[in-house]
Amino acid sequence: MTKRTVANNFLYYIFCGFSGAVTSLIVWLFLKLMGLGIGLVWDTIPSNFDFKFYPIIVCTAGGLILGIWQKLTNAVPDELDEVMKKVKKDKFYPYNKVLLLCISALLPLVFGGSLGPEAGLTGVIVGLCYWAGSHMKDAKSKIPELMQIGISATLSAVFYAPLFGLASVNEERLDSEEKPTDIRSTKLISNIIAVLFAAGTLFLLNSIFGGSMGLPRLGGYNITNFERLWGIPLALLGAVCGFLFIVSSKIFGKFFALIQGKLGIIISTTLGGIILGVMGTYLPLTMFSGEESITVVKESFAEFAPWILIISGVLKLILTNICIKSGWKGGHFFPVIFCGVSIGYGVAMLGGLDTAFCAAVVTAGLLGVTMKKPLAVTMLLLLCFDARVIPWILLAAFLGSIIPTKIFGSNKKKAK
Repeated sequence: MTKRTVANNFLYYIFCGFSGAVTSLIVWLFLKLMGLGIGLVWDTIPSNFDFKFYPIIVCTAGGLILGIWQKLTNAVPDELDEVMKKVKKDKFYPYNKVLLLCISALLPLVFGGSLGPEAGLTGVIVGLCYWAGSHMKDAKSKIPELMQIGISATLSAVFYAPLFGLASVNEERLDSEEKPTDIRSTKLISNIIAVLFAAGTLFLLNSIFGGSMGLPRLGGYNITNFERLWGIPLALLGAVCGFLFIVSSKIFGKFFALIQGKLGIIISTTLGGIILGVMGTYLPLTMFSGEESITVVKESFAEFAPWILIISGVLKLILTNICIKSGWKGGHFFPVIFCGVSIGYGVAMLGGLDTAFCAAVVTAGLLGVTMKKPLAVTMLLLLCFDARVIPWILLAAFLGSIIPTKIFGSNKKKAK
């Protein structure tokens, strides 16, 4: 290796670190705007009056606004799987509507959509990475790698989980046609650098200005042989819920595609808003991303009937797909995690089991189905659960990842 090559690699790694820091700044600003918008629409305005059906009005209006916006701008964020597919196969991601896509990703979150911010943000960041790479001298050959770095850094910052951001992309590579030597080369180093800079920048911003520090942590474990006896059934329950998520995605994908084809995107997003508002009026836990709702369940689960928690979790799985397929584009990670936690707590209350253990295993089984990446699932759930349940999380995620493969076919493409 020549001195010039070493120098070029060093400069490239510096750029990767800078990219991670900028990604984290964009994520932080986006989440701040989202928080301000949600606070205005759902706290400040309704504090002046008491109207039971406020969610129906707001969500219906939100669906109408979102449909008109998409009709006028044609700026529709991709789902996370679509972003990764374009990065992996096309080696290209459009960047000409980045600002419009930011607004498109923000609107459904502000209006209470059962969505996470990760999908819209990832598309924006990947587009910016492509733009940066295409305008840098000698960097065009590394554009696919830069886009993958954007995905890693975004997921790390959104979930405040560096290991998850790293595992989610590299586990995708392990399942691809790339050679192992490609994985262990500079790509892994550049991803690690970007993720570390992203996490460090987010920590600094949150320390100075305040902000979310990721998913809430669920503790209070009392794992006995009784809980261990229920480990596999709970994992299978999570997998069944994941199966429901996939099936509902297919059903509502076809339904809303038909609506959009015959009646247009405005009718589709408005219908999605009406369904969201009605469900949110009677089951408030089904609205929003689910991050704060996890804290509500953790601290106040005894105030809920077990069946309310289970029904809320199951219906939120379906509602998330209704939102996404109707045109309320966003991510599904946060809602799915809440669903697993809510269902797990409800089952624990019915069976006299440890609540955190049940939530961990059910959530892992569910995510195993929807993500097909057991290692990434484990890295993500490390944020929420104690190290004592890691073996159960890994086992449940593994079971979830293989069961749908046998049901739907030979690979994960058929499970999407």
